Amino acid sequence: MTRVEMDNARFVAKRLHGIPQIYKTVLKQRYDRFSHHSEANLDLIQTTKAISKILGYSSIRMTSVNIKSPNFKQKSKHHARQCANMVIRHHSNGLKHTYFAISRYINCHQIKPCPLTDTILNNLESDCLTDEEYSKVMGVIKRGCDPLWWKPKLRRLHNRQVETISRLLNQISRHRSIYASDITVESIKNQWLNSREQLENTLATNELDYSVSLAELSDLNVSNPKIRKAELMVRIRGFEDYATKHGYSAVFLTMTTPSKYHRCFAKSGAENPKWQGATPLDGQDYLNRTFQRIRASLNRDKITPFGFRVAEPHHDGTPHWHLLLFVPTEQQEALVQTFQEYCLQEDGDEHGAKERRFKVEYIDPNKGSATGYIAKYVAKGIDGEGIEHDLYGTESVTAATRIRVWASCWGIRQFQQIGGVGVTPWRELRRLSKITDQSLEWVEEIRQAADDSDWGRYTELMGGVFCKRDDQLIRPLYEHKKQSLVQSTEENLNQHQDESNSSIYKTNRYGDELITQVKGIIALGFEIVTRVHEWTLSHSRANEKIEPNRSYLEFCK
Repeated sequence: MTRVEMDNARFVAKRLHGIPQIYKTVLKQRYDRFSHHSEANLDLIQTTKAISKILGYSSIRMTSVNIKSPNFKQKSKHHARQCANMVIRHHSNGLKHTYFAISRYINCHQIKPCPLTDTILNNLESDCLTDEEYSKVMGVIKRGCDPLWWKPKLRRLHNRQVETISRLLNQISRHRSIYASDITVESIKNQWLNSREQLENTLATNELDYSVSLAELSDLNVSNPKIRKAELMVRIRGFEDYATKHGYSAVFLTMTTPSKYHRCFAKSGAENPKWQGATPLDGQDYLNRTFQRIRASLNRDKITPFGFRVAEPHHDGTPHWHLLLFVPTEQQEALVQTFQEYCLQEDGDEHGAKERRFKVEYIDPNKGSATGYIAKYVAKGIDGEGIEHDLYGTESVTAATRIRVWASCWGIRQFQQIGGVGVTPWRELRRLSKITDQSLEWVEEIRQAADDSDWGRYTELMGGVFCKRDDQLIRPLYEHKKQSLVQSTEENLNQHQDESNSSIYKTNRYGDELITQVKGIIALGFEIVTRVHEWTLSHSRANEKIEPNRSYLEFCK
């Protein structure tokens, strides 16, 4: 080995110090692709600096990083102790110094503290906070000192760091790891398994001494993928029925991002030279901003479509949207032109923009239903049932799992209703049995439509697809959660105190926010309680399987 080769080997070893082992192999392969050492060294310097920045390190103090199994519990305790020490150190300087010290510490670790309004910050500077504002400031400080607040934040940050590095090194594509990296897929699937195990080992007991595991309760709502998928399809089909009845036309639109948001090319997997370091979250922000401008323009033109939006990833994790929208036939062309105009505003002159950035399909009901156009995208994003392979040839169940991991990692909402009436009253109505009160006969009609899974009729009875949420006939009923006061014998409290004072509204663990919960529905001022039981949670003994005497559905009967 020559002197130059020895110097290069030492240089490479130094630059790779602290880089997770799984990425060292990729970086070495990348290094070997260059024909000249000088070019390879420059690329290695730039890449390792970018990785250090993603992980929150300077290139000088990069330490060994455990990518696969970091100890989030230990890290959470460490950060909470550091914040607690800051509270002690800055206590004599006042609340303002303590708050800003905690906020800076949280920000330095790539986590955003709970935001405060400008009014609260100004009042904090002038030391004239109200009681409510004081509680919110203290809430930020208490969060910083709580390991339970840090843990999920660190886990989410870690997953996104892994994905960002994998994306930087071009390891997420149809040729390597489609939609999401294998590390993150394994990590989040383990989180799902752990969450399921916790649900199975947590017992919910009501005032009638009936007990059931949280896993069984979870399987009865939209947390269950089958129920989630079925409900989405019912709502989409209901919109189509409503649109057909009222003479609306259907159009299927696809929005995607400019080239600079895409990491690599689909066919070859080669790096896209226009990519500027954008993450899938940046791509989702672009689509959200564009859609907000489109809706504002449509509102000015008095065009109000309704339907559903599905977000899904390209092979490299870059998001794109599919929209099934219903609109009066005479407004269809204006809607399409507005979408096309705003989708091409950013980098609209780049090669292929007009063909790929925005696509439209006019749905002919004589050739197929509108629901059929979006059904496969719903299935692909949930369980893959009914589809053999995705667009890139990946087996559908595997693709669905990886898409759900992608959405979970980046916090991207996969499915969203556009316009229409609220789904919460629909779910609460389905919890009710037949309403026999003659004065509430009209509520029973809406309840029957919900119970029959007739979203189109439910929409019509609730006031129509364009009825504002506050004007809808039935709205969710929320109430503040209460907790019993603990009485101390030392205080010698009056045992005959008024019943209204025997409970207080419950705040969150940080004392700055009242806890609200759905209790039922409110129909033109008349309250109907749908959640009649009060549940308390407890953990089952280790390795004890919870087996209730009868199912929860049987209990409800």
